[in-house]
Amino acid sequence: MGGQSSTPQTQTTSTQLSPEQRQLMQLAMPGVTQFAASTPQRYGGTTISGFDPSQVAGQTGALDTAGGQRTLGQAGANTTASWLSPNALDVQNNPALQGQIGAATRPITESLMNVALPGIRDSAERTGNFGSSRQGIAEGLAVGKAASAVGDATSNIVNNQYNTNVATQLKALGLLPQTTANMLAGDQTTSAVGDVRQALSQAQLGEQVGNFNYDQMAPFLQSKEIMSLLTGLPGGSTTSTASTPQRNPVTGALGGAASGAAMGSFLGPVGMAGGAGLGALLSFL
Repeated sequence: MGGQSSTPQTQTTSTQLSPEQRQLMQLAMPGVTQFAASTPQRYGGTTISGFDPSQVAGQTGALDTAGGQRTLGQAGANTTASWLSPNALDVQNNPALQGQIGAATRPITESLMNVALPGIRDSAERTGNFGSSRQGIAEGLAVGKAASAVGDATSNIVNNQYNTNVATQLKALGLLPQTTANMLAGDQTTSAVGDVRQALSQAQLGEQVGNFNYDQMAPFLQSKEIMSLLTGLPGGSTTSTASTPQRNPVTGALGGAASGAAMGSFLGPVGMAGGAGLGALLSFL
């Protein structure tokens, strides 16, 4: 049972760089030192390009045209609404209808009055049947035939006009989506110009925010880059040195004597004395 001092055990660890690491460190340190000595500078000017003169001219022209687009769009909408109304099917709303009917029936009536009836009367006079029932029947047949022709011509004109109105109404209905889009064309043009301008303003605001954040983060980013350079080097060797506590010779001798005396007690008093002396001597070895 040897005694020990109260000095605690200590351990020292040191890292030894290899020749290659020392070479890399010597190459990197000047740049690291220069980088650490100053804060990185930010680009002094704006990084966003402004509008090209052609873009500005196009935007101005688009805004000037927007008013006309609204007017045309509204006019188209009014026309479409008119053709989609029930009145569009009424042929009497066509101011040219009566003229068309008159042009179609005039030759019929003129032929009746100038050709058919005079011919019947002339024939009746020549045959001595003027004023007779035969003349009346002949004139009635001629008038009826002319009336039938006038009715057919009028019916065809009215029917064609009705069909035209129906077709026009269907076309107007088919063009309704395009007409609606045309009504919005002016507003869409104005909005498109506003979108472009707002995008530029947003980009400029984003630049200001990015610059502010960069200024706040610059010290941290600088330290981070320095640490990445250091930790990125190849690893070196690590040496650990440990120191053990020193033995106390006096307490060791006392402990050895006590142990020897305990073993010599089996041999009596003499054995105890001899064992103690032997134990004390061994503690110095």
